[in-house]
Amino acid sequence: MLFGAEQAMAQSSQLPGGSGIVFQVLAMLDAWMPALLVTWLLAGALVWRWLPRRQTAVLYAAKQSVGMPLSVAAGCLLVFAMLAWVVVYPEHAGHARLMAADAGAQQWAQDHVSAPVREVLHVLTAAGDVRWLVVMVLLVAGWLALGAQWHALWAWVFFIGLNGLAVRLLKNLLDRARPEVLHEMLTSGASFPSGHTSGAVVVYGLLWLVLRGRLSPAASRALAWVCAVLVAIIALSRILLQAHFASDVIAGALLGLAWCALAALVLGRGARQN
Repeated sequence: MLFGAEQAMAQSSQLPGGSGIVFQVLAMLDAWMPALLVTWLLAGALVWRWLPRRQTAVLYAAKQSVGMPLSVAAGCLLVFAMLAWVVVYPEHAGHARLMAADAGAQQWAQDHVSAPVREVLHVLTAAGDVRWLVVMVLLVAGWLALGAQWHALWAWVFFIGLNGLAVRLLKNLLDRARPEVLHEMLTSGASFPSGHTSGAVVVYGLLWLVLRGRLSPAASRALAWVCAVLVAIIALSRILLQAHFASDVIAGALLGLAWCALAALVLGRGARQN
């Protein structure tokens, strides 16, 4: 198995209830993540080709520039790669400073976050839990399918699945240990990047992208704020609960933003023909 997957499976088997089952399944799939990711990309490309021509031709006919979303995606992935390089290689000049910053954030959370606040944070961080996100993904996917919104359905399923597989693979490859103090958090996999953060950015970001064209401008702005605040709370909770280092959370946000930028390119152009 890849990079400590056997240890992850052993730890997952000790978790209670549904959490243990979910984490055991993830641990068993770790060895197959590279193949699953390649398969997902190929399957996504094939399904894209099968979409109705009226929904895909707009990609080539629309006048909207592709420069901005592609630049955002490329920039996020570049910064993510640089951050991962600093985290993994102790010889890097910035490694010691980054570790000191992470340790400082951990110590602040340990000193200033009380037990009652942690209880509240446990509830808030659940909004980024994989089980809740899966339920939301299935509900929105069903709604899009019933409305025959195949273009939006493809983007919704493809980019969320891509993020999940990529995060799990990166966790296995980089294999960064979790913070020592987890405050009874149920976790799965290595620490870098934060799966809660990247998943929240992608799911709630795509939710806004999918719904914004179907809402009034005021409602669209309100939904954008709600999603942004919710994502920020989930990301901050991972640091305050000491489930992740601050750099893990930043990396997860960068990865999620990259997928959202690419999805915005697809959905923004696809919406023109509806």
